[in-house]
Amino acid sequence: MIIDVQDVTVMYDGIPALSNVSLTVGQGATIVLTGPTGAGKTTLLRLLYAELLPTSGIVMINGTPTSRLKPKQVRDLRRTIGIVQQQGRLVDDYTVYENMLMPLAVHGMAKADASRQALEILADLNISYVRHKLPRQLSGGERHLVALARAMSVNPKLIIADEPTGTLDEGTSMSVASVLHRLAERGTSLVISTHSASFAAAFPSAQRLHLVEGSLSL
Repeated sequence: MIIDVQDVTVMYDGIPALSNVSLTVGQGATIVLTGPTGAGKTTLLRLLYAELLPTSGIVMINGTPTSRLKPKQVRDLRRTIGIVQQQGRLVDDYTVYENMLMPLAVHGMAKADASRQALEILADLNISYVRHKLPRQLSGGERHLVALARAMSVNPKLIIADEPTGTLDEGTSMSVASVLHRLAERGTSLVISTHSASFAAAFPSAQRLHLVEGSLSL
């Protein structure tokens, strides 16, 4: 998967959230995006999985502008992307285990295989103990880890993670970095936004991008 963001501006109520931003997410790339709160990091990430369209400029995924994608094409695209949002969105009435099975069922995985994969990933992130809990019973950190586990479960071509360690302690954050490194070694592209200097430093070979007031610097 190759994503090209070309001279993109996004306006909210006449105020630019992003201004003339350009970047390329190549196959197998690891990109770490930093910047203060309100710099436009989440807006940029939403562009990459077509949740948001630019006010001007163009976002192309494998050569197709996102503005031309039909709803079914957007759904198919997102099935190849693991998305970890700040809120750790989970289905409130489903247990963690059931939340893990949902994307695997959408991908047509057999129930036994889906169950095994879900449990293996929860174990990999050391959160097997939450599998029978409902989202409201989780801490903020646990929600982040479950959201990451669910994103990983579908063997995505790309993981887009918005502050994936925002509520985690240092040790757990480094465990998450280790898991993401293993995914990168398998060829998964990563685009990660973070406020944490130590978490960013865990990806020394990554491309570093910095957003300030909607403008991008290398």
